[in-house]
Amino acid sequence: MTIDDAKVGWGFAAGTFGELVHGEIDGVPFLITLPIPWGTRATYAAVPGQPLTVWPAHRKKVKKAAEVLLSSWGQPLEGTLVIQSALPVGKGMASSSADIVASLRAVAAAFDRELSPHLLAAVSAAVEPTDGIMFSTVVAFDPLGGRLLERLGPPPPALIMGVLGRGRINTENHHRQWKPYHQRHQQRIQDALSLAREGVRRRDAALIGQAGRISAEVEAEREPDASLDALLAISDQEKAGAIIAHSGTVRGVVLPFSTPRAHLRRIEQRLWALQAGPVYRIPVATSPAKTLSGSCAWVVRAGSPPQN
Repeated sequence: MTIDDAKVGWGFAAGTFGELVHGEIDGVPFLITLPIPWGTRATYAAVPGQPLTVWPAHRKKVKKAAEVLLSSWGQPLEGTLVIQSALPVGKGMASSSADIVASLRAVAAAFDRELSPHLLAAVSAAVEPTDGIMFSTVVAFDPLGGRLLERLGPPPPALIMGVLGRGRINTENHHRQWKPYHQRHQQRIQDALSLAREGVRRRDAALIGQAGRISAEVEAEREPDASLDALLAISDQEKAGAIIAHSGTVRGVVLPFSTPRAHLRRIEQRLWALQAGPVYRIPVATSPAKTLSGSCAWVVRAGSPPQN
């Protein structure tokens, strides 16, 4: 059998822009996802006799996750898996989690199966700490145990004006080295969670921005950082919410989608002035994708894998 005759499936997973809220309450670590349209698409061809190969080859966690899933089904560790992602690595945008979830969906689609978000979370967490991006809306999620803690619902229409930041952070190591939160900080995180719930319920972008700002302020107290202070100053002066990656480099402000263009341009210019990397306008994904996986034709010929 050639690769063109193999069973082929594709899968997609959205990323996030940092974490809307990040912390712990009563000793339980959690984060709140805020999905964005940027994400990862994976394509898998189940080719008998061909050892499981992943492109780009350095996506070793993807290969491990696919091996876990195939082994659980009693399938041989065979085939070719190709990852194509719009998410930059090491920035705190759930790139690794999206790679894994998209790949698992692609493998499942090749065998005409579907995976529940809970199973995706369990397999992902067995490989590394994970974001809750396998759930289609805003959720509170335990990144270490891979447990859904609460479904908040679809986010309101909102725009993130975000700075990608410079360098990369090993988000896995950051989660593994989780530092307990002081009781005073846990109370503030509880306040942020309440605001996030209310913002989602009322479809109010300003409220979810306030939730993000509280979480960012707690992070600034726990890990003093002059550049984060500068971002929070812009958030305060422009009367905008905030959102950051607590285990990454992205930082930004959260605004209602109806914010006037002149206001957007002024904030954009101020963020560029921070000289912390490129600035993007990223809409929040208010509606989950209707289709996240399926069968397809193989469009990459054997022997010609895509370049990273």
